[in-house]
Amino acid sequence: MEDEIEFKVWRSAQQACSKVSFARLLEEAVASFKRIPGLDPIVRLHASGIGAESIRALRDALTRHDIDAGPFASYVELRSRLRMHLRDHLQSHLMKIGFASDAMKADQLERDMGL
Repeated sequence: MEDEIEFKVWRSAQQACSKVSFARLLEEAVASFKRIPGLDPIVRLHASGIGAESIRALRDALTRHDIDAGPFASYVELRSRLRMHLRDHLQSHLMKIGFASDAMKADQLERDMGL
């Protein structure tokens, strides 16, 4: 269920923005990520889940910040905390512009309340 909402967040953010503004939104998200000490697992975001255009834009943003995105164009490898930060950033943007679905709003409320 969580992946389903995450995928909808990515796809909705891409639809709500022009290519340039979506790339800028991802750039802001990557730039605002503050890594804390310690290791967290490497995870993959696949084009089949978030869309090929999202993968390209994310790969570009990560590369500009010297973050290795993995060897293949069909997915991006990143640390799990960065993945959640990106999702949170996109979801927050959707909330601000009134483009979030009811499921996204409920998910945001649950996370804000620590549930």
